[in-house]
Amino acid sequence: MDPKLLFCLPRGDELFNPLNTLFIQMGCILVFSQLFYLMLKPCGQAAPVAQILAGIVLSPVLLSRIPKVKEFFLQKDAADYYSFFSFVLRTSFMFLIGLEFDIQFMRRNFKKVSVITLSSFSACSLLSLALVYILTPLLHIKEDYLTLFLILFVTLSNTSSPVVLRSIADWKLNTSEIGRLTLSCALCIELSDVVIYTLVIASISKSMIGNIFLFIFATGALILLNKFLAAWLPKRNPKEKYLSKAETLVFIIFLLIIAVTIESYDANSSVSVFTIGIMVPRQGKTHRTLVQRLGYPIHEFVLPVYFGYMGVRFSITALTKRYYIGLVIIVILALAGKLIGVICACMYLKIPKKYWLFLPTILSVKGHVGVLLLDANYSKKKWWTTTIHDMMLASLVVTTLVSGVLASFLLKAREKDFAPQKTCLQSHDTHEELRVLSCVYGVRHARGTISLISALSGSHVASKPFAALLMHLVPLPKKRKSSELLYHELGDDVHGDDEFGTNDGLEINDSIDSFAKDSKLLIQQVKLVTKMLNMHVEICNATEDLRVSIVFLPFHKHQRIDGKTTNDGEIFRQMNRNVLRHAPCSVGIFVDRNITGFQQPHGFDSVQHVAALFFGGPDDREALALCRWLANNTLIHLTIIHFVSEDSQTESPVGNTTTQDNNDFFIEVAGRDQTEYEADRSFLEEFHNRFVTTGQVGFMEKRVSDGPHTLTILREIGEMYSLFVVGKSREDSPMTVRMKDWEECPELGTVGDFLASSLDVNASVLVVQRQRHSHDNFLDD
Repeated sequence: MDPKLLFCLPRGDELFNPLNTLFIQMGCILVFSQLFYLMLKPCGQAAPVAQILAGIVLSPVLLSRIPKVKEFFLQKDAADYYSFFSFVLRTSFMFLIGLEFDIQFMRRNFKKVSVITLSSFSACSLLSLALVYILTPLLHIKEDYLTLFLILFVTLSNTSSPVVLRSIADWKLNTSEIGRLTLSCALCIELSDVVIYTLVIASISKSMIGNIFLFIFATGALILLNKFLAAWLPKRNPKEKYLSKAETLVFIIFLLIIAVTIESYDANSSVSVFTIGIMVPRQGKTHRTLVQRLGYPIHEFVLPVYFGYMGVRFSITALTKRYYIGLVIIVILALAGKLIGVICACMYLKIPKKYWLFLPTILSVKGHVGVLLLDANYSKKKWWTTTIHDMMLASLVVTTLVSGVLASFLLKAREKDFAPQKTCLQSHDTHEELRVLSCVYGVRHARGTISLISALSGSHVASKPFAALLMHLVPLPKKRKSSELLYHELGDDVHGDDEFGTNDGLEINDSIDSFAKDSKLLIQQVKLVTKMLNMHVEICNATEDLRVSIVFLPFHKHQRIDGKTTNDGEIFRQMNRNVLRHAPCSVGIFVDRNITGFQQPHGFDSVQHVAALFFGGPDDREALALCRWLANNTLIHLTIIHFVSEDSQTESPVGNTTTQDNNDFFIEVAGRDQTEYEADRSFLEEFHNRFVTTGQVGFMEKRVSDGPHTLTILREIGEMYSLFVVGKSREDSPMTVRMKDWEECPELGTVGDFLASSLDVNASVLVVQRQRHSHDNFLDD
């Protein structure tokens, strides 16, 4: 390439260098895409649709039909610049996708992803074969049917993972099961198509890729180098929250060197780049820095420009009637192939019917693999003309637009099916993923929360699906008018608001990194900077968007070194009350006695004793449901203490666990409904049969007459356990009567308040409240 082009110098009478016009074109794409997005967002359309439309505005179909505009944007050697920048953009977002990819979800759902991918490929291959017989007479192709078949197969089967990723994020499905399954399938399909793309290029050039082992070796060497750098670089500046920009640039340079080397041999580097990204160690400062430094520019600049560039390539001005017919057939078969293949896979996998149309529709979006295949050098193929190229490229764009629009309309029509399911832990099976959100104000809360996460995750992290999220709450000073950071921006913001929570953020990161290194459990970090008055609103919104089952809040008092408690402020207490009132999920308030109470199970020398206090009622059932995850931790010995009123003339609901028919009795407690009796009995019996009879959990029964008697028993067992788990609401139970006379914190309930304030209890306390309402109006406070 001419050095003048590299330095953006115009040649001869040219007023602008192609690189200058490229940047102007990028700016136009960003402006038009934002305008289209603002117009289409009320209709539920995702950003990629708006960005592709923005590119079409600048394409030869519209603005570039004007001769002056065409000469300005499509100058000599402009294709070289477009190709190079397309490569850089593709490398960057594939690396980020690898960094953010949910490996644990892929492992758990590998069968589903594989079946959907293979079924999609099978249907598309059959339709591609039929399409060959349709297009050969239509387009007068008389040779090399194999290459045509492979091109059509990649065109029909290809799925663009970046388009799926951005669309899923815009629809707030990236934390849902169907959203993550869709993204995993898109990546599997796309990377498989990259392999097929390489085979197509090899067949065209009449030479197999002899350097494949060299690529594998180079990729493996960079993975090992990244692991070394990820461990070594953070030690150079341990007091910094992030790696320096120069250290971050080292990773990017090595990545580009490998990618350029692979691309120079006519191979696609997407698989290698994605693999390098996915193999970067997830815990520690390095991964956190790379995600933060790359996340914002890629999502806000790189992907919009790349999607817009697809639209810029859209050109149908030279097509005649037969090519239009071919274009329509290809679009129809591309949608039909995904529809047939994916629905067959859904039937086999017994995926709910409500997802049968959405899944194949969103997986029909096309992307860079198809574009790269169509841009390959087909000079040896006489039948490959510019018109056929434009027709195939237009089919990719049209299919993406049609499938994107259809997917958004399906979501809007069946919004309830894709909305967060507001279910309680009692109906949550332990084999399903448990998502918890723990809120902390500083490192003191973080250490206690990490202990709780460690207990719930189990002794073997990979045994049960578990997702832990930690939200760092940073109250915004009153002099600030608004927050620049929202809860969904992971970690700490490197662009602004760094002055808020800097020291605590560093110590929280160190605590999480240390825990992740010992337990191999990753904790996803979330930061919230907002006014204290509105903090409960943001937390409740986060629980819906992150689809968590329970949110843990820190108690507004903390234990000092001498064992006494200190009040952190009534404003924190009020925030807890607001969350309890409005949260769309279950809530737990954690009273952490980090000196005398519960300690982190991972790395702890001995087994810790935990007690779940069961008096009855929905909150106690929810607390007991949460204990099912504690019961799976071999480092914890769980005991269920069932309190029964002495006034009751009936036996315990778990006295005979043979059949429910044999337990034909009623629990008579004043003020409680018969439905609650049956719910308590059936749930406690089920828990007893599953955990107690197998010896996994201990069980004891305490008969009490009134509130003072209950307090006496609680004092007796106050030093026997390191953690008490109890429900909040007691209603008007005779077992807790007169206990409210000295109640200090009603938000903990009568029993929880006593355990949190009594000097006779040294254990930590977790008070659980079952979900009360749907999302209420927060302005009622």
